[in-house]
Amino acid sequence: MTARGASLKVKGKLYSLYAQCVMMYGSKIWAMKVEDMQRLQRAEKMIRWMCGVTLKDGKTSEELRERLDVVSVSKRVRQNRLRWFGHVERKDEDDWISACRDLSVAGEKRRGRRRTTWKECVADDMRKMELRREDAQDRVLWKNSILGNRPTRASAETRTLKR
Repeated sequence: MTARGASLKVKGKLYSLYAQCVMMYGSKIWAMKVEDMQRLQRAEKMIRWMCGVTLKDGKTSEELRERLDVVSVSKRVRQNRLRWFGHVERKDEDDWISACRDLSVAGEKRRGRRRTTWKECVADDMRKMELRREDAQDRVLWKNSILGNRPTRASAETRTLKR
C-alpha cells in the first residue's frame, strides 16, 4: 500500500478491502465508545502513509480520503451498524433474534453513569442520518439511505422488474 508505483485509486481499494475491514471487524454489533472511535480514526494515519503526505504538508484527512476514494472509518462503522439493524428489524416477530432485541437484564445497578447500549448507538446513528425505524422495512430505501443514495444491486433489480 505504500509502493510508489501504484495509483492512489488502487491503494484506496486495498485499504478499504483489507485494512479498514480488519479494523472494523464486528463493528456492526459494537456499542462504540468515544475512545474506541478515536482509536480507529487514529489508525487512519495509514492514509497519510499511502499518499506519501506528512502533517507538515497541510493536507486534511478528508482531502486524502477523497483522493483515495475511501469512506471514513466513522461513517463506515455507522453504515455497518445500520445495515445490521435493518436486517434485524426485518426479522419475524417469532424469531429468536427479535426476542433478544428487547431483552432486559435484571440485577443491581452500578454507581455512576451507565454504558451506552447498542440500541442507543443505533438511535444516534439514525438521528444523524435522519432515518426512522419504519424505513428499515423497505430494504431498497434503507440501503440507499445508509449508503448515501448510491445505486445498489437491489435498486437495479427493482428498476429492471418495473420495466
